[in-house]
Amino acid sequence: MSTVPLRFSDDNEPTATGAAPAADAEAYTVYRPDTGAPVDAPDTSPTLTWADVTSGDTARRMPILPAWMMSTTTRRATLRALGDSLAYYAAFHTVRSPKYLGKALLYAPIGAARLVGKALWWASAEEGNFNLRQHAANTNDAYTRQSLNRTRSKESKPRWLLVGAAAAAACAGGSALAVSDVLPPIGWYAAAAGAVLFAARAGRPADKPITDRVSTSLRFTRLTAEMVRQALVSLRLAGLTEGGQVEFVHPGIHRDGPGWLARVNLPAGVEAVQVLDRRGKLSSALRLPVDQVWPAGGPEHSGQLDLWVGYQPASKMGTPRWSITADNATTSVFREEEFGSDERQRPVKTSGFARSFLIGGQPGSGKSYGGRALAQMFALDPTVEFKIAEFKGTGDFLDFEPLCSTYVVGVDDNALDQGAGIIRWAIGEAERRGKRILAARQRGDAPEGKVTPELARKAGSGLHPIVLLFDEVHELFAHDKTAADDCERLIKRARALGIIVILCTQIPDKGSLPPNITRCVTNRWCMSVAGQVENDMILGTGAYKRGLTGTVYRPVVDAGWGVMTGGPVPVSVRSQYPTAEQSAAILGRALALRGGKRASSGEQPPARDLLSDLLDVAASNGQHWQPAAAALVDRWPNAYPNLTGDALSEIARALGVASADVKISGKVLKGFRTVDVRDLIATRTAAN
Repeated sequence: MSTVPLRFSDDNEPTATGAAPAADAEAYTVYRPDTGAPVDAPDTSPTLTWADVTSGDTARRMPILPAWMMSTTTRRATLRALGDSLAYYAAFHTVRSPKYLGKALLYAPIGAARLVGKALWWASAEEGNFNLRQHAANTNDAYTRQSLNRTRSKESKPRWLLVGAAAAAACAGGSALAVSDVLPPIGWYAAAAGAVLFAARAGRPADKPITDRVSTSLRFTRLTAEMVRQALVSLRLAGLTEGGQVEFVHPGIHRDGPGWLARVNLPAGVEAVQVLDRRGKLSSALRLPVDQVWPAGGPEHSGQLDLWVGYQPASKMGTPRWSITADNATTSVFREEEFGSDERQRPVKTSGFARSFLIGGQPGSGKSYGGRALAQMFALDPTVEFKIAEFKGTGDFLDFEPLCSTYVVGVDDNALDQGAGIIRWAIGEAERRGKRILAARQRGDAPEGKVTPELARKAGSGLHPIVLLFDEVHELFAHDKTAADDCERLIKRARALGIIVILCTQIPDKGSLPPNITRCVTNRWCMSVAGQVENDMILGTGAYKRGLTGTVYRPVVDAGWGVMTGGPVPVSVRSQYPTAEQSAAILGRALALRGGKRASSGEQPPARDLLSDLLDVAASNGQHWQPAAAALVDRWPNAYPNLTGDALSEIARALGVASADVKISGKVLKGFRTVDVRDLIATRTAAN
């Protein structure tokens, strides 16, 4: 049965009362099965705009300027590399210029004789003809020899005329310049120097260049398609047997930062991860160090490969300057800040708020490097409180101790129990923060139900950022089975509450790193691991097959390198590792930003009854918030440190105390009424 749409409130269709009213937002379409469907298309002229013409596949348009010119960092890196190379070349050859001068003077006479001999040989037309005439003479072929000689004589006449004319012109021109004084003396010196160099170039032995080589190793100048194809074929991957099977993707091989980037499509059935696993063989095929060759999965599909080759090995590039080492640098957990760099020496950034971090890898992979880089980045936010538990027992984070409200180091039962206590305390703190944020949301200060920068900075709000860092956390989870469950609960709740959890582990298995924790963590940083199982335990199931793998990194040699997920795209990143002096300067500035004082202790003081304490500091009818907060701080400083009137109002309202206009000493300000507090205490007592 045919159906036809019937639109109600259609302003194009007349009705019994005239034109239909304008269709409103609730107009809808119904279908009547008793009416035939229209055969012809509606008689409307199609409209075509410029946007329709130009909107097709704009995502694939190449930028007008190269990518490396769009970023200040890559622009500086490229120009710096070019400047360093030019300066080194200039200094290298300047020092050896006397040696070059001696070689030039030695080879110049030989070269001059060779050039004159070649000119005479060419003018006499002996090239090729001489050997043929000798062969004719040896075979007693007088006719052929005479014929060849006539040919040579015929060809040589115009050549001799040309040589003579050139010589005469050179002599005449030189004499004219000398007589007219048009050419200054420096011009004659330059011409003589050029002639000597030209003659020396012709006279030097083929295996002895005049200038010395700057590098004695095999010099890598650029990446070519033939190099890429030969290297990939040499890996002997099933399905990749010929170089022609490798398809280069636009824009082909091009400069990308301090190196070359080639994006290719591998043959059908060949995955990029297979090339990643053979990074060592790939670098061998390119005859380059391993840390100069960086294969990665392409952005479009699993069979696309990005091969980036640096101008020099990463170990020789040095670490880019860390922006937070500047004397006036500060950070914020609510902003993206730099903590590392990728293989192209571009800064890699992350924020702290609403994030948690898992750093995993085998011994020597640089987990502590990564943990310290994140901690130092957060340390320059003066609102951050640290609680660090290091279960290696060597004090890798000992210099953070002045910033910590709780610092635990060791592998004994006492240290492990303290670490578990930090997690339990954090769960309780999350409960308390939830109530504070609820009150703030009701006031309109937290519209999304999350900690905001303004709330975090407000003194006494109790919503300042807290960084919990656990190094070698597998020791804790093995000691206390409930600690892993508590940690999972904490990570799930902590994101919106300003609590940042950083876990570092070297044994990523089900016992030491429960899978649920991996699923809950937002940022996963996989450093050097031995195999696919360990890789997927950190980065998640299927990461290895998608080309995200830490198996390409070597322990110790590639310490600090890893693959991180959680950002816009997965990225290979090397953690910043400042010198001891730079670390001391960063942490010194972090302490100075906090007024030179240790962060407030995370240990909770003995619990007090706020409602009863409010009655103790209230007048007969109530009290204003600000005087009440000052009185609480004065009488119980450990229980109410740095409490402000706004913070007290927030906490009290979370308990049910209404904020009302209260008249004290002739002033009417916001505060609490005594009768309201007594009613709440009575209700609580009756409920218990």
